[in-house]
Amino acid sequence: MERNICDFLKRNGKSTALIISKEIGLDKRTVNKHLYNLERSNQVFKTDEQPPVWDLMEKKNEIKQTLKPEQKSPTTRDTGEEKHVEDLLRSGALKAHQIATDLGQSRSTINKQLYSMMEKGTVQKYSISSGLSHSFDVMLKLGEGGFGCVYKVKHKYDDKIYAVKRVILTGKADSEVKTLARLDHPNIVRYITCWPGSDNWTSNQERNQVNNTSSDVVTFERDGSEEDDDDEEVTSGMETLSVTESASAAAEPSGNNRTDRSNQTYLFIQMEFCEGGTLNDWIQERNDLKKQRNTVEIHQIFYEIITGVEYIHANKLIHRDLKPDNILFGADGKVKIGDFGLVAAQTDQNGDPIERSNRGTPSYMSPEQKNKKNYKEKTDIFPLGLVWFEMLWKIFTGSERVKLWPDLRNQRFPEGFSDRYQTESTFIMKMLSSSPEHRPHAKDIKENLEKFFSLDQNLLSQKTV
Repeated sequence: MERNICDFLKRNGKSTALIISKEIGLDKRTVNKHLYNLERSNQVFKTDEQPPVWDLMEKKNEIKQTLKPEQKSPTTRDTGEEKHVEDLLRSGALKAHQIATDLGQSRSTINKQLYSMMEKGTVQKYSISSGLSHSFDVMLKLGEGGFGCVYKVKHKYDDKIYAVKRVILTGKADSEVKTLARLDHPNIVRYITCWPGSDNWTSNQERNQVNNTSSDVVTFERDGSEEDDDDEEVTSGMETLSVTESASAAAEPSGNNRTDRSNQTYLFIQMEFCEGGTLNDWIQERNDLKKQRNTVEIHQIFYEIITGVEYIHANKLIHRDLKPDNILFGADGKVKIGDFGLVAAQTDQNGDPIERSNRGTPSYMSPEQKNKKNYKEKTDIFPLGLVWFEMLWKIFTGSERVKLWPDLRNQRFPEGFSDRYQTESTFIMKMLSSSPEHRPHAKDIKENLEKFFSLDQNLLSQKTV
């Protein structure tokens, strides 16, 4: 198999592990294992890019004389091996024995490196406890997407209904949890707690239908870890590691590259359950009604949405995935903005722009978010313009939506919209500006709603304070 990899690199030149895996029909984890073996035998080398780019050693322009492994100083050798461990952890956390297998090292050597990296702040560990997992009955899977699953659950002891989101345990999951924990606002889905764990707590019925696929957790033991690999399967008191947020900031992991791992471990995020459904449900329900929409109700709902977004932006964050499916209603009808899986800081620690990815929902993304440019909080205003339009204008069929949507994204409204909604169309036009500099801030939109529309101030004060 290593011969096949070398042949591929000879034919095609430098390439990433993912591309190689697709071309030769192996999973990425296996390809990485062989690449690191080839690197140790001085047949290939990799760049410092993320993800690493590999090529044959014979193609390297400048071949530098290197010391044999036994001649290297312990510091040099350890640093190189730790870099290999860090590369593997960038796509998510892994069990220690998996890293040892992938890199062809002993468990004791890997454990030593992991503890050394922990002291340097390169990796962090999680303690997996199954205690919370036995406290819920799973009632229903509410939804599933590229970033995780959401379940409706009932607590066995307090009898309350909650929503639990299951995501792969990575640095991005850490980011979502830390964001939810710091946000406290009536129009933001309320965070309760979180815990790492295996997938087997969700439901016996679902577990019988779904095979255990990937693993994103490193598991290691301080003493006696070499004796019995079967001890790795104990779910109570496990310790896990992943690359720390600062170490993984250079690259956003792709969920599509982790399906080849075994013994998957997740982060479970417990939140309030929004039994009023989503804004998408609300829109579809009103599309089916023949009567005219109540603009006062629409403006009050949108007021709460923009109030929540104003709070997010005031906390120097960008949501990056605002759409009707991520806007929910509580039991009292109050708007709750959810799904912070793509939340990001507006600037780096120095206040400078951040180079960003184009992750999100394409049909709602702003032009600058689609084009991977530097962007800040006004990228959230563009999808809100689309959302406000959807709340006002009935779209009856999918084909009608496909035809209308490109025009709408380019500030071209359907016939009759601007006549019927003169003030709204003026505001939405600005929100859909191709240049973020021409879009209003969330605070300005909120003030205009208060100024130009008849809002029930008593109702707003009850629902948003």
